[in-house]
Amino acid sequence: MTSRRWSNVTKLVVSATLVILAIIVVITFRAMIAPTIVALLLAFILGYPVNWLQRQTGWSRQTAVVVLYLLLVAALILTPALIIPRASGLATSLQRTLEELIESLQTTSTGFLLPFGNFQLSADDLLQQVGDGLQNLLLAAANPFSLFRGFTTGIVQFVYVVVLNFWLLTDLHKLRRWLYEQIPIEYQEDMRRLAEELGETWQAFLRGQIVLGLVIGIMTWIPLAIVGMENAGGLALLAGVMEFLPNVGQAISATIGTLVALFQGSTWLPVNQLTFAIIVTIIYLIIGQIENVYLVPRLVGGRVKLHPAVAFVGTVAGALVFGVLGVLLATPVIASARVILIYIYHKLMDREPFPPERTAQTSVRIPGLIAGRKVEALVFDLDGTLAELDWRAMRWAVSYFYWLERFLPADQRRRLARRLMVQLEGGVNFLLTQVRRYGLLTQPRVRPLLPLLDALRGYPLTEHITPLPGVVATLSHLAGRYPLALISTREHSAVQRFLLCVGLEPTLFTVIVTAESVRNLLPHSEGLGLIAEQLRLEPNQLLMVSDTDVNLRAARAMGMATAGVLSGLSMVAELQDADLILDSVVNLPEWL
Repeated sequence: MTSRRWSNVTKLVVSATLVILAIIVVITFRAMIAPTIVALLLAFILGYPVNWLQRQTGWSRQTAVVVLYLLLVAALILTPALIIPRASGLATSLQRTLEELIESLQTTSTGFLLPFGNFQLSADDLLQQVGDGLQNLLLAAANPFSLFRGFTTGIVQFVYVVVLNFWLLTDLHKLRRWLYEQIPIEYQEDMRRLAEELGETWQAFLRGQIVLGLVIGIMTWIPLAIVGMENAGGLALLAGVMEFLPNVGQAISATIGTLVALFQGSTWLPVNQLTFAIIVTIIYLIIGQIENVYLVPRLVGGRVKLHPAVAFVGTVAGALVFGVLGVLLATPVIASARVILIYIYHKLMDREPFPPERTAQTSVRIPGLIAGRKVEALVFDLDGTLAELDWRAMRWAVSYFYWLERFLPADQRRRLARRLMVQLEGGVNFLLTQVRRYGLLTQPRVRPLLPLLDALRGYPLTEHITPLPGVVATLSHLAGRYPLALISTREHSAVQRFLLCVGLEPTLFTVIVTAESVRNLLPHSEGLGLIAEQLRLEPNQLLMVSDTDVNLRAARAMGMATAGVLSGLSMVAELQDADLILDSVVNLPEWL
């Protein structure tokens, strides 16, 4: 009996109720919005080193996250001794300079009056107001009560951010795949591309602003130190930090630097303070032009380039609503909103929402999508995916430990041995990489161990490699629709022998990567990167097919779609992170 469908009225009532409940939840738990945003932002940033660790080592996602956390803890322990003293000195010096500037602004008397009809604007009053504003800012930053209150509430928020960030880093790819699966298939490609646009926007902002802040800080420090600006290092630190407020921050740092020059003068240039302020202003203008003309287009790009008025309004609005976090994230949020609004506008106008050069890459009609990706090429592992494995090691383990039958029946011993072979594959490949790198393959003591290492990962001898049932016909069928690539940790001669013995032309595969092609074997990502480069495709346009999650991790960290097959070492439990789980390669055409 099928479930009764809801009427349109019922759907409308339920949807409205859910929206109201969502608003109530957001208002009730609004204090958690800021730490949740911080956790998401950290997950976005730390995802890059986690992916790098996976590509280099083939570790599980959770292991890579734990290692990264340990490295961050070590960095936090070393930071007080290595970085904080110098940074604290610069900050203290900068604060002292600002305090002196405030005092100068508040005590300076120019007597200058600027008439506006019947009203006269006093320059002294204006300087007094600027000084009072800076003083209030410093007092707010140094208020002990505010710091204590922030410390007491910050402990819980810190724990919340760390725990949430850990699970986001570990399972974000699962959440992304689940979200794609909830989208109707005809819209999955649009959502994938829209997500790419948003991801590139945030990447451009975070990566660009960090690098830009370092570059601008150095570019500010050198000329200011040359012309004799007092506390040039502190002003350079201010200029670097202010880069996180695009357009607005640049003007703020330049204004403060000019005022410092006007009231303090140079430590060695034989010029008056006004002339020195003009020199400093020219320095800031030159740096600003270099930044806008050369640095921003290359480091940040046009994705987050906003009109100064828009950036200013967004920064003020962010500060009023979310405080410091709103100030920092106003620009990428507005840029992301621009991307979404452009997409909506093009859809409303029945126009193609994405640039032609991007759609040209995926112009081939493909019946299905995999994890929101339109696949353009297929990458296959050899042993266990296309070829039968050697199960001698598993059979030996089952028979040798027969005396454990009472506690571990044969089926359980078989599963344990199979799981152990999966875990050993990455370590064996790493060991073989080092043996090959240092030229030890021909050593008399090493050569006899190679068959044992092959047996531990289920690799049969070269002359005994046989294809899995239906693989040859499936590959021939897929080759007519997709470029195929083959990657193996075996030597090139062994792969060529297998292809010739099963009647497959080597030209069937557009790219073949073997042990001689790279310095680092799977699960290192070097071979996968070489395949993407030679196919002239982005990694997210490739589908990696393998029988072990050890090999799929590197592909997943590069952004590839992944398909695990149960014809080799792994069972369903070990392939849960794959986008597809198939009985064998023969079932792959059903999804393509």
